[in-house]
Amino acid sequence: MNGISGIKVVQSNSQEDLASILWHKIESGRYSEALDEIKDEKYHQYLVHNSLELVPAVLKYLQEDPVVEGERCVEDILMYIASVSNGKEALIVFLEELELNRCESYFRVLLKPMQTLLLREVTEKTRAAMFSWVFNTLYSHVVTLDLPKNFNLEGEERKLLDLQPEVQELTRTLQWLTEFYVVFYEKVVSGELVWGGKVKNSRHFLGFFLLQLFDRPFTYLDVYCAEGEVESSLYRTCQKLACMIAHLFGNSFGLFDHISWNRSKTILASDEKSDDRVEDSEEGNVKGDDVEDEDKELTEKSEGSEKECVSQLSLACYFYCILSQDMASDFVPFVYSHQYVFLNCLPLLGHLLEKKDDAAIHKGLMLSKALLNKILESSLPNECLEAKAHSSFPQLLIRVMTYCDNLELRKMALDIFRPYLRKFDRSGRRNLLKCLLVSVKHAGVLGVVIHELKENVSQCLNEEMMDANFCGHNLEKLVLLACSLPDGETTDLLEWSDSIMAALNFLIFLFVRDRENRTCTKRLVPILQEDFLAKLRRGLELSRAHYELKLRELAIPRKKRGRTEMSVSVGGVMLPNIPPDQEEKVLKTALCSFDMMQCVLARVDQVVHDICKGS
Repeated sequence: MNGISGIKVVQSNSQEDLASILWHKIESGRYSEALDEIKDEKYHQYLVHNSLELVPAVLKYLQEDPVVEGERCVEDILMYIASVSNGKEALIVFLEELELNRCESYFRVLLKPMQTLLLREVTEKTRAAMFSWVFNTLYSHVVTLDLPKNFNLEGEERKLLDLQPEVQELTRTLQWLTEFYVVFYEKVVSGELVWGGKVKNSRHFLGFFLLQLFDRPFTYLDVYCAEGEVESSLYRTCQKLACMIAHLFGNSFGLFDHISWNRSKTILASDEKSDDRVEDSEEGNVKGDDVEDEDKELTEKSEGSEKECVSQLSLACYFYCILSQDMASDFVPFVYSHQYVFLNCLPLLGHLLEKKDDAAIHKGLMLSKALLNKILESSLPNECLEAKAHSSFPQLLIRVMTYCDNLELRKMALDIFRPYLRKFDRSGRRNLLKCLLVSVKHAGVLGVVIHELKENVSQCLNEEMMDANFCGHNLEKLVLLACSLPDGETTDLLEWSDSIMAALNFLIFLFVRDRENRTCTKRLVPILQEDFLAKLRRGLELSRAHYELKLRELAIPRKKRGRTEMSVSVGGVMLPNIPPDQEEKVLKTALCSFDMMQCVLARVDQVVHDICKGS
C-alpha cells in the first residue's frame, strides 16, 4: 500500500511540477525549452496515464492573448500529448475544452492534436464511433459561429461581405477544418482508412460529414465567382470541399436518392375538376414565410444497417456549387439528360428560394438559371407537372419577384420565370398558365402571365394548323381567367391596373389578329361584355367620380373643408399623411391612369362592335 501511495504522490508532484514548468517557460517565451521539457523521458509514464488535468493547464495560456509562436508551441505540446497519452482519455479532454471554450484559438490549436489521436485509431477495421464523435463536435462548433448580416448588397457590392468579421472568422475556421479533413480524405481514397461495424461505405461515411458544411454556413455565405474573376479564399475552400465530396461519392447524382419530394400540395388542377368559368383557388399560395429558421427537414435513407441523415439544404447548396459554379466538373457525369437533372433538383430549388436570406435566394436563382439554360424550349412534357415540387417553384419565383428587398434578385427571378414557362410543351404551358391565372394574386405578375398567354396564342396563329391547347374550349377558359376583375366593379383599378391593361391588350390582339376566328373565341364576346367590359366600365366611372370629388375638395380652402386629410395604403400598410401639393399630384396621376385605361377600353369596345357587326 505504501508503494502504491508513493507512486500516486510522485505522479501528483510530477503533474504539478510539469504544469508549472511548462506554464512559466511558455509565458516567458522559451518555447523550445517547454517542448523539450515535456518530451523528457521522465514524464513519459505520467503522460500516458494523466492528461485530463495537464491539457487544461497548457491551454490556459491561450486565454492570455498569446503571440503566434506561443500558440504554435501549445499546439506542439498538445500534439506530443496526443501521440503518447491514452487515446480515449486525451480525446475526452480535447473535446471538453473545445465545447467549453468556443474561441477561435482553441479550435485551431486543438485540430491537429485530435487528428493525431484519430490517426492512432486507424486499423484494418477502424471503429467509426470515435470519428463520428469528433466530426459532429467540430461541426457543432462551426454551427455556433455568427453568420454575416444581410446588408441587401447587389452585384459587385457583395464582395464587401468578405470584409465582415463574421465572414473572416468563418473563412479561417473552414480553411482549418478542411485541412483537418484532407488527411482522412486521402486515406479513405487510397484505401488505408476503412471504417468497420455498421459503416458499409467508408467513402460515403466521410462524404456525408463533409456535406453538413454546405447547409450551415455555406448556404448563407457568398460563394459566387463570375467567370474571369479571382476567387476569394472562402470560394476556394468551398471548391476544395466540393471536389472532395464529389470524388468520395463518385457519381454526385447518386445523391438524388436522398432528396425529399414531400414539399407541398400541387397547384395543378385537372381539367375535369375545373369549371368552364373562373375557378378561384388558393391552392397555389406559398407558405414559405413559415420557413424562417434553420432547415430542419432531413431525409433518411437506409443503406444496409446504416442510417444517413442528409440535410436538404446541404444538398441544395452542394448542387449549386457543382452545377452552377462548376466546382467539381471532373466528377460530374454527362450521361444524364438535362430534364432529368432539373426535375430532381426542383425540391432543392424550393429549399433555397423559400429562405429570406439573400445569399440562399441567390444560390437558388443561380442554380435555377444554370439548369434551365440547358433545357430546350418545349422539351418538358406536360406529365412532369405532376411532380409536387412544381407546386412551389413558380410560386416561390413569384414571391422573390414581388417581395424580395433586393432589386437584383427580383430581376433575376423575373428573367427565370419567363423562360421557365417556355420550357414545357404546349399542353404543359396551357396547364401551367391556367394554374397561374387562378393562383397569382399580384397584378404585375398576373400581367406577365397574360402576356405569356398572348405570346403562345400568337405562335399558334402563325402556324398552319392551330394547336388544340390554345384554341377552342381550352383557350376560352384561359381568356375568361385572364379577363376578370377580382372584386367586380368595386375592384381597386389602380392596384390591378397592370393586369387589367394586359387583359385589354390581349383582347385587342386576339380579336384583331384572329379575324378568321381560328381560335373559336368570338362566341366569348357576350360573356366578356357582361362580366368584364361592363363591370370595368362601371368601375372606371365610380373610380373617376371618387378621385374627381377628392380633387374638388382639395381646391376648397383648408378652413372651409375642415381637417380632412388623405391617407395612402401600399400593400396593406398605411403611409404617413402627405402634403396637399403631393396629394394633388397623386390624384391627378390616378385620373391620368384612368384616362389611359379608358382609351384602351374604348379600343376594345370598337373591336367588339366590329365583330358583332360582322357576325
